[in-house]
Amino acid sequence: MRVFNQLSILIRREFWEHRNTFVILPAVITGFFLAMLLLALIASNFATVSMSDEDIGFLGQPMESGNLFTYVVEGLGRLQAADRAAYLNQGLQIMVSPLMLVWWFVSFFYLLGALFEDRRDRSVLFWKSLPVSDSLTVISKLVTAVIAVPMVYLAGAALLQFSALLLLTFSALGTELSLWDTIWGPASLLGRWFGYLGLLLFYALWCLPFFAWLLAVSAFAKSIPLVWAIGLPIALIITERILTRDSILADWMSNHVVPLQMFDGNSAVVESVAASLLSFQFVIALAVGAALIGLAIWLRGKADEL
Repeated sequence: MRVFNQLSILIRREFWEHRNTFVILPAVITGFFLAMLLLALIASNFATVSMSDEDIGFLGQPMESGNLFTYVVEGLGRLQAADRAAYLNQGLQIMVSPLMLVWWFVSFFYLLGALFEDRRDRSVLFWKSLPVSDSLTVISKLVTAVIAVPMVYLAGAALLQFSALLLLTFSALGTELSLWDTIWGPASLLGRWFGYLGLLLFYALWCLPFFAWLLAVSAFAKSIPLVWAIGLPIALIITERILTRDSILADWMSNHVVPLQMFDGNSAVVESVAASLLSFQFVIALAVGAALIGLAIWLRGKADEL
C-alpha cells in the first residue's frame, strides 16, 4: 500500500511539472475541435451547401442545400446497419487520431528527457535524497507516459465523440429516424471507450521495449539523448542490412514503435490484438522491455549531475 501511495504521489508530481503538455495541450486541442464542430453546425444552418455523390459518396443521394448534419443523419438512415456502424466508426476514429498522435509525441519527448533533465538541472541529487527508490522513480515515469497521460487524451477524445453524436442527435430531431438505431446504437460509445482502454493496456505492453529504451537513453546519455535514441537503432539496422541483407531487426523495431491500428474498434484489429497476446513476439517484447527497464533503473542508481 505504501508503494502505491508513493507511486501516485510521483505521478502527480510529473503532472505538476508537465501540466502544459499533459493537461493544457489536450484541453486546447479538444476545445479547438469542439469549436470546429459547432462552427460547422452554425455555418450549415446559414449557408447554402451544394454537394454531389462524389463529394460524399456513401450518403447515396446528392445534397443540394440545407443542414449538413441533418443530411449526414438522413444518409446514415438509408444505410444498412453494418454499413452505418462502419461509417460511424470511421468518423469517430478520425476524431481520436489527432489527440493520439499528439500523445505519442508528448510521451516520446517526455520519456527521452525524464531522467536526463534531472541530471542536467542537478535536481537528481535532491530526488535521490528522498526515501524513494530508483526503481519506483523510473516506473512512475513509465506509468505516467503510457497510462496516465493517454487517459487524459482519451478523455478529450471521448468528449469529442460524445459531442459529435449530440450534434447529430440535435440535427435528427426534425426527422422520423430512430435516434438509437441510426446514431447511438451503431456508435456503441461505452463499448468503444472500454475497447480503447483495453487497447491502451495492450499498447503499453506491446511497445514496452520502445518506451523502456527511451528511459534507458534518458538515464545514460551525457548530451542530446535524441541522437542516441534514434542513432543507435539506425546503426544496428544498417549493420544488419550490410551483414545479412535482411531487415528482421528493422521490422521488429518498427512493429513495436507504431503497432497495429491502435484505437480502432473494428473486428480485424481486435482479432489481431488477441492473436498478438498469445504470440511468442509478445513474450519477447515483455522480456526486452523488462531488461531495458532494469537497465534504466541501474543507470539511475549510478546517475550523478551532468
